Amino acid sequence: MSNMKWLSGIKVVIFDMDGTLYQEDTFLDRYIRYQLEGSEHEHETESAIRAGRAILTGEHPFQIGHFYHKRDDVALIRKEQSFVQGYQWDGAAIGDRAGEYGQLPTQAEHLIPIGDPWGIAAIIGRKYRIPDEKTKAAFERVRREMVQEPHRFAFSSSLFQAIGELTAVDRRVLMTNTYLESGIEFLNYMQIRHLFEEVYCGAEKPLGIRTYFASLLEQGYEAHEILSVGDNPWNDLHPVKRLGGRTCFISPYPSSDAEAWDLRLTGLDELERLMRSIQEEITRRRLPDGEDRAEKYKQEVQG
Repeated sequence: MSNMKWLSGIKVVIFDMDGTLYQEDTFLDRYIRYQLEGSEHEHETESAIRAGRAILTGEHPFQIGHFYHKRDDVALIRKEQSFVQGYQWDGAAIGDRAGEYGQLPTQAEHLIPIGDPWGIAAIIGRKYRIPDEKTKAAFERVRREMVQEPHRFAFSSSLFQAIGELTAVDRRVLMTNTYLESGIEFLNYMQIRHLFEEVYCGAEKPLGIRTYFASLLEQGYEAHEILSVGDNPWNDLHPVKRLGGRTCFISPYPSSDAEAWDLRLTGLDELERLMRSIQEEITRRRLPDGEDRAEKYKQEVQG
């Protein structure tokens, strides 16, 4: 990773879990199937699954990076805090009408960010008007299955080793929106709880990560010393970038989110290399001539 001298200044790394520390999307089909099972739309299950897969691969009018409006069944495209375009399920553009949805904060309760496969399943449940309790049951069923045969997900032991060897930073923090029981179950399954100084399940991101970031600033950390790594930009990255932190977007899927991140990764092997690079850069900076190198780099950047 060239031109990554800023890695030497990282003191806190905040990791998302699902889609970040492991990558798995075979659950999507089952999640959609369980939601529609026994409903009046059960006969549309295969069509719904195909749509979910098309959203995942960028072949549907609804895209990862859009916002789904629960009431109006449209996907909205954000530019800063406003909506500038939108699409109906069949691909028809809503044009200037997108502006009628106003500012993002005022519409938050009506929106689902399409940020990852979990968000895709959520919007399909909403589209077919599946009751919340049925969607919740489907979600919990899928989570249980993912750590049981024959649906156990694969993970990268070498990535976890690299995180474990990332000892040059002050804190390795895990923040997941997954509820406590499932979060702990996944951590135990991957055997990675010990890798993190702090773990937060049910983190309620994006608000949760914004609050935690603010607490780090109050403790004396500089914004640029904090790196957030995640696969769901709206939950994991946007709040951190707005507060001046570093961001790493990792996802194998195409995204319509036009935001520029400090790093854009696709696979776990790249994340492993990033962990090793951070360790190496910090260690190198702490060598006897590290201060001189840091000052030279600062002058190069400013000059």
